[in-house]
Amino acid sequence: MKNFMTKIQMILIGLILILFSCEDPNYPNDIWDENDNGNSSPIVTGVLPADGAFAGIDTVIISGQNFSTNLEENLVYFNSMLGAVVNATTTELLVIPPNLVSDSVTIKVAAQGAFTFGEFDSHYRLTAAVQNYGPFDQFTDIYSLDLDLSENLYVSMDGSPNAEIWMVDANGDSSVWSGALAKGSGMKIGPTGSMYFVNFQRYLYKDEQGTPKENTEIFKRLSGNATDLDFDANGNLFVGGTGSVIDVVNIYDDSGLTSGVTEVKDLGDLDVINLRVFGEFVYILTTDPTTQKVIYRLPILDTAGNLGDLEVVYDWSANNTESTALCFTLTSTGDLFVGSDSESNPLVLIQNGIEIGFYSSVLVPPISYMAWGNNEFLYLINRIEETNRVLKVDTRMEGAEYYGRP
Repeated sequence: MKNFMTKIQMILIGLILILFSCEDPNYPNDIWDENDNGNSSPIVTGVLPADGAFAGIDTVIISGQNFSTNLEENLVYFNSMLGAVVNATTTELLVIPPNLVSDSVTIKVAAQGAFTFGEFDSHYRLTAAVQNYGPFDQFTDIYSLDLDLSENLYVSMDGSPNAEIWMVDANGDSSVWSGALAKGSGMKIGPTGSMYFVNFQRYLYKDEQGTPKENTEIFKRLSGNATDLDFDANGNLFVGGTGSVIDVVNIYDDSGLTSGVTEVKDLGDLDVINLRVFGEFVYILTTDPTTQKVIYRLPILDTAGNLGDLEVVYDWSANNTESTALCFTLTSTGDLFVGSDSESNPLVLIQNGIEIGFYSSVLVPPISYMAWGNNEFLYLINRIEETNRVLKVDTRMEGAEYYGRP
């Protein structure tokens, strides 16, 4: 009996301990506060630019209410992808959208402490400023390009077993335009529709549409090894390269290999990497024995193409010690675009001597050659390890006039 009572007492003591443990003063409080309604929910009233933005590039302005002034406390979703908030007030957020291309984007804003999203009341459009263009891949070796007045793209390819020139029309359809005796380090379509190109040798080549490789014309023998070329408004074709000279070629002279070729400038120890005509000047990207990269210009003195003295336009190497300039072109206002092997800014816009990284969030190096279409599109050769490709870039600015296009 005594043992039975002892067991009953022990059970009662255990029950009492369990009941009292529920009132443990160290037990945490319930995290749910039924009276907490959260911070005021964000409200989105407008988005600029209203007609859409470039994905991954533009800064979108979102206006509204109840945003946080702390950048990290605002989350802006474009569909399911986060944008990057770069500035915040209670009524305005500046956001770089993700690299999402869609004409049906839902924008939602979350602010820390608020229980619901703020949502823009209509769909938004994000477009691609940079597009892959043409059928090029890791099996196509691209060297130079040009465009005609119908926006047909011509690309010099070094294929096996033959070099070729391909054409991609304005609809994106591609075909072999001609065979070629060599790849073109630089190429220009001329006023009669012929294609002129050079390839680090002392020859100017000429092709017509449908030309087989064996019929490529060695059109002129030059004064030095040639890398690039361009026409002026008078129909003169300027050619420069590693021969440290600039020749002017009369393309209508059919009297022989050396006839119609005039050396118009001895550049001393400068070699030409890239050559462009802008207005009354020939612009050249050069290198010297110390590998310094500098852009010069030379005034065109007369209709025969004689050139004046060198003028420094931009000293690339003085401003870029970690990268090499590979190509350049000009806008309609004379600003420079320079392509390079820079990891951070493979394409820069130079205005008044100041470099500005251009579309650096979506472009990768190297950019080795470029040419304008007829409006604001700039076409780039981007030869990377995985693939060799042409990029079509909407710059939102007009390119310099290209002479010689038929």
